[in-house]
Amino acid sequence: MPKTSVATKIVQQDLFLNALADAFRLQESIISTTAFSIISMDVDGRITSFNKAAEQLTGYAAGEMVNKMSPLILHDNLQLIQRADELSADVGYEVEPNMDVFTTLPRLRRIADHREWTYIRKDGKRFPVLLSVSGLWDERDMLMGYAAFAIDITDRKRSEEELLRSKQNLEALALNLQEQNRQLDEFAHIISHNLRSPIGNIKGLISLLDDNSPISDYREIFSKLKNVSTNLSDTMNDLMEMIKVKKEANVDRALLRFKDMFDKVVQTLEGDLIQCEAHVTFDFMRAPAIEYSRPYLESIFQNLISNAVKYRSPHRTLHIHAETSMKGDAIVLRVTDNGQGIDLAKHGHKLFGLHKTFHHHKDARGVGLFLVKTQVEALGGSIRAESEPGIGTTFIVSF
Repeated sequence: MPKTSVATKIVQQDLFLNALADAFRLQESIISTTAFSIISMDVDGRITSFNKAAEQLTGYAAGEMVNKMSPLILHDNLQLIQRADELSADVGYEVEPNMDVFTTLPRLRRIADHREWTYIRKDGKRFPVLLSVSGLWDERDMLMGYAAFAIDITDRKRSEEELLRSKQNLEALALNLQEQNRQLDEFAHIISHNLRSPIGNIKGLISLLDDNSPISDYREIFSKLKNVSTNLSDTMNDLMEMIKVKKEANVDRALLRFKDMFDKVVQTLEGDLIQCEAHVTFDFMRAPAIEYSRPYLESIFQNLISNAVKYRSPHRTLHIHAETSMKGDAIVLRVTDNGQGIDLAKHGHKLFGLHKTFHHHKDARGVGLFLVKTQVEALGGSIRAESEPGIGTTFIVSF
């Protein structure tokens, strides 16, 4: 071979080696200076390289990790077990909570396993990372190992949580405004139908009198004015009671026995119950007690039982039964009567509305059920009714 050819070949080899060295230095420089933590592993999961960003992120030096450790040291065991269960369901066989958690998808499906994890630093501090594990394949399509790319997402998670809190606050504010608007509608109803009418009545009655009216007229008008005044006072008291419940966000609670509260209310209403020969029963064995507001629970029993008395059927003896039970973590109270019942298809949408009545009764003011609903919901519960005209009604309170 001519000397020039040998020299040329040597020069070409030197250029190739220099280019290869430059490529390696460039690759090493990129790996060393990138903000991503890059950890490479062999097929058995042992760490083969650990860049500067990985050192900064984890607190471990490369010398402590390379050829000595697997990335499992950075992970929470419970998360590994949880992910192993998920993968086992996905791939159809049992995946162990070890390096297989990270390498199964890259090895089987040749896709990066990309998800959030919790890293544990050398000093024990925990923080969230976005981790992507990919397979490394040679030119012969043989698996050489894996590369794990990670970045700290603490700030991103904090921003997401703040955005979520802001969203929840806005939603809560919107619901609060919606509730306030509903209350304003209720107040407008009171003013337009329950305050303006008595005031107009007062003015009308007074206009019937003049300087020449006899004392008998004054007495008659005064008597009527007393009735109007009483009704007006009742309406104002109802309104103030409603406002009071709405404002009481923090209500004192105590451990109360349902039977004690039930007995107290039954004794209070004993005269009416005896008069209508009501048959009252109870069963509080399945949920005998509750931590609740004493005046609220008393009010709930008072209104539901007095309603049963008020709207009893004239064709049969009144039966009232109260019982409690558990539904999940919630205590449920059911108060059942065999009274007149309510046509829920017709009146169900306004059953708990203020000043809504569905039977002709001289004492009906449509306040009791509204007050019960307000009190129950003020402490996070709910109330609904099951009823059939001519059969009776059951009110179900979920605390």
